[in-house]
Amino acid sequence: MKVLIDTNVVFDVYEHRQPHYSASNQILKMAQRGGLAAAIAAHTAANGFYVYGKPFVPFLRDRLLEDLEVCAGDAFQTRMALGLGMSDLEDALQAAAAVAWKASFIVSRNVKHFRLSPVPALTPANFLHRFFKKH
Repeated sequence: MKVLIDTNVVFDVYEHRQPHYSASNQILKMAQRGGLAAAIAAHTAANGFYVYGKPFVPFLRDRLLEDLEVCAGDAFQTRMALGLGMSDLEDALQAAAAVAWKASFIVSRNVKHFRLSPVPALTPANFLHRFFKKH
């Protein structure tokens, strides 16, 4: 099974956001150990740099790029995202990246934003409970 990890899950781990950190970190650790095929959309890296600046780079380089695939965006994905009818373009770009990467699920805390996504979304906690009986 392949999953696309939404930006908010990455930010939960980077910031140690409570109460979300535990489940979000478990998802990343499963990918790190090879127990889960996971990717981020390329724009998630840009989002992190935009929000946190240079301090985000070591986390990106040493953790995300070591453990996850990166699904690069292109004109086709952007057109697809614009045609999904989703109200948030960033979320639509995540959905288009998930389609391109052939992900089974998007792991996000904002599942309601993905109602129109062709790839279903689950929260980190729901994903862990549903497939790994954790959390």
